[in-house]
Amino acid sequence: MNNVLQLKKKLTQLAILDATFEVFGSESHQYQLNSCLQDADIKFFETKYNITLPSEYRNFLLEVGNGGAGPGYGLYKISGTASANEITTTQYQTNYEILSQPFLLTEAWNNLDLLIKNSAGIVINNDAYLDNKLIQGTLTIANYGCGIYALLVITGGQQGKIWIDDRTNDSGIYPASENFCQYFHDADHEELQLDSDDEQPLSFYAWYDDWLNRSLSQIRQSV
Repeated sequence: MNNVLQLKKKLTQLAILDATFEVFGSESHQYQLNSCLQDADIKFFETKYNITLPSEYRNFLLEVGNGGAGPGYGLYKISGTASANEITTTQYQTNYEILSQPFLLTEAWNNLDLLIKNSAGIVINNDAYLDNKLIQGTLTIANYGCGIYALLVITGGQQGKIWIDDRTNDSGIYPASENFCQYFHDADHEELQLDSDDEQPLSFYAWYDDWLNRSLSQIRQSV
């Protein structure tokens, strides 16, 4: 069974088992998926922004859905495709023009020196800290709440990997590692540690599958 079929099977199981939406964020998406894109839609999007979508994400759009059920409050969908019904969407990142510029980070980043504070220690300017150049080459695909966003790297050496934008909470940008997923996808999580040198970002499938597995485990244990 290929990865796409495995994800779809697990998502169907989760939707059946979690009829009362106990999993975090599920009440928002209710395990529903938006319609899949056609190959022409994706080629239109890629040509328009001079990019190539990571294969795992591309297959997900073609065979599972263009956003909907997923980690956090669910997956965003991409807009601006060839289909008439994909013209508008509610999405955190709409500045697609930065997609073609490579994502430059290879390890967790958090330069708090970029935050300008007054004499009372209150931040009065965070423009440099929140500069979009720091997340260029990424597509924001999910919202975990509290200003924490999942980014899929589209361009650069980290293509296909998931990173986390946690700058709203002054926690910087860091890989969506197994440790991160244990904290955010597991109801019985341990304290999140962000300083491990060997924490590597998960691929799109691994990240989505981790959410499915931990959510299924949570619901089965609660029965």
